[in-house]
Amino acid sequence: MRDYKIFIKAYNEVKKNVDPNKRGTLPDLSRLVCYILMGVPPVPADEYDVPEAQEIAIEQRIAILKAIFVEINKDEPEEFIDQGLNLYDTAGRMAKELLKDNMSEELSEFLDKHVAYYPQLDDYDLI
Repeated sequence: MRDYKIFIKAYNEVKKNVDPNKRGTLPDLSRLVCYILMGVPPVPADEYDVPEAQEIAIEQRIAILKAIFVEINKDEPEEFIDQGLNLYDTAGRMAKELLKDNMSEELSEFLDKHVAYYPQLDDYDLI
């Protein structure tokens, strides 16, 4: 039950930081991957002590972001919604791939480049 409450809290935290008038905009894939890897938004799996905790956390982040994306863009065409959902799925797959042990150098380079390019990171850039 505790995880459920933390998950809902994370959802609400992201949702309150999203401009509801920012409809019809697709998220930037590299920015999205960066946020996910940096642990935004915080989710219950961040506290798990199991080997697959990072992957579970990515899945939880993607679930929150997709739900908010659909809610904000509910009046957009179905093709647009599908395109956005596919971007979130792609970001999740990319983040998981970068977390693999043999990708640590690539992950470090990716995050360094991204933070240099986007020095100001805001929660509402996720949607």
